[in-house]
Amino acid sequence: MNSAANANNVNKVEIAHRASYLSNASQAKDGEDYQGIKTPEALEGDIEGGALREGGAPKLYSKDHIGLLFQYAAVGMVYGVLPATIYPFLQSYLNSSGTQVTTAATLVVLPWSFKVFYGIVSDCFPIFGYRRRPYMLIGWSICFAMLIVMAVLPVGDPYFLDPADANISPEDYPLHPGIEDRLNKSAPGKGSKYILLMMFAAFGYLMADVSADGLVVELAQREPLAVRGTTQSTIYSVRSFVIALGYIVTGFAFNGKDYGGTYDASLSFPTLMLILAILLIPVLPITWFFIKEEKHERAVFSDYMSALWQFVQQRAVYQIIFYNFFSGIFANFSYTASSPVQRYMVHVTPINNSLSSVFGELLFVAGISIVTKWGLHWNWRFIIVVTGIIVIVLDGICTFITIWDVFRSQWFWLGVPVAVNVPSGIGWIISTFATVELAGEGNEGAIYGLMTTVTNLSSPFASTLTKIIDQKWNMTNERIQIDDHSIRMDVTKSVILMYGMTAVSWLFLVFLPKQKTDVQELKRTGGSSKILGGLTVFYLLFALVWS
Repeated sequence: MNSAANANNVNKVEIAHRASYLSNASQAKDGEDYQGIKTPEALEGDIEGGALREGGAPKLYSKDHIGLLFQYAAVGMVYGVLPATIYPFLQSYLNSSGTQVTTAATLVVLPWSFKVFYGIVSDCFPIFGYRRRPYMLIGWSICFAMLIVMAVLPVGDPYFLDPADANISPEDYPLHPGIEDRLNKSAPGKGSKYILLMMFAAFGYLMADVSADGLVVELAQREPLAVRGTTQSTIYSVRSFVIALGYIVTGFAFNGKDYGGTYDASLSFPTLMLILAILLIPVLPITWFFIKEEKHERAVFSDYMSALWQFVQQRAVYQIIFYNFFSGIFANFSYTASSPVQRYMVHVTPINNSLSSVFGELLFVAGISIVTKWGLHWNWRFIIVVTGIIVIVLDGICTFITIWDVFRSQWFWLGVPVAVNVPSGIGWIISTFATVELAGEGNEGAIYGLMTTVTNLSSPFASTLTKIIDQKWNMTNERIQIDDHSIRMDVTKSVILMYGMTAVSWLFLVFLPKQKTDVQELKRTGGSSKILGGLTVFYLLFALVWS
């Protein structure tokens, strides 16, 4: 899809992304048997209007929980800034190829595929009795360190030493003597170190994110059935709103001519990383003093993993995992020419790209809010198909008109698809609700991490399939700059294929329960299977190693 849609796809990588699964199994006290992962009591008795655990509906803005909102705000800031630098920094400043940019976008979110392991560690190995807050502090410290390293590394010169040369087609270079001497052809290879550092920064903030996810599941399960989902909607609205702020920061910081923008001056990449590091400093004390957490004893790891294995054998679990993984492979299929088309056909400036992403995130929040107010009991399957069709129609109109030069404008390319963020927000938040229904007491973080891991493991497969299939069309930066009939036809084929893959992903909806009560019913009556549970573990481990 075009850039606005792509930005939203990156965010969903809880984006698609954003449900995590496997949290804690507490160790029994002396003289007691280990209880492992327990089914929420609401399945056996009625607790406060169908709540899954006792405690009453949480007040997120109280002193006990307000720090949790700051956690997701901090995640939103880092998650909003780092991926948003890929287009202006890699594509425009360093002139990386479309394949390189696609690879970079995948690597920056690759750590999301390891959330389940963070969940297991957090569940099983409390630090001074606390399972969440210490890991949040460690995660933010790692992220802070990586940002500081990026802040002190020299960037080097841009690919186009004269920014005006970016608008000259390679076939016209003979008409411009000396232009070859003004190209820094070593620039495209310099982005790798920054991508790796951003990936390690993501490993850090995801440690904090997974720990926060475990607390979110605990709070969400305290909500009565009629309003369950409100906690998730609130924390993800906060995160999406701050992601929008991150886009604003990146847009104005990288709107200089070297980054494909219009300003005579702009911040450097290291300076932006330093600013981001400074913004994270207050998160450390807030994490410790404004999040309430009870102490837990260390779990017996062998018993915990045994209980987790029993959990994966449940039909409700392996069926929803199957849906998330295989539908995700097709739903995340894209096309490699998206970024070069935006750069060389549409000439999108970083500031306009960021402003579009800002509006997109705000509309994404609006979609989440719509579900919170009216859609907590909507049919999940129906809504996912409807919102998907709307996204394809709106995005397709804009994309094909642009590719074939019927009308080209930055705001047409960026603005029209912004509207798809409302249905995207609706479809995404609904897809996270099943996670809370599956998690039991003692496995909140790991289960929430597992489901996010499953979704994100499908993304590298989709990215690889995209690159393998699109490779035969050879959609290079040079061909897109030439902009003749042949490249337009090749890009069109790749876009149509992407939409077709999205439609194929809907075939897997038969494996997704229709609503929260259907998940609970499947847990009670679905039974279990060691064979299917084993197959599930096998293909997930294969996907993890392969990615």
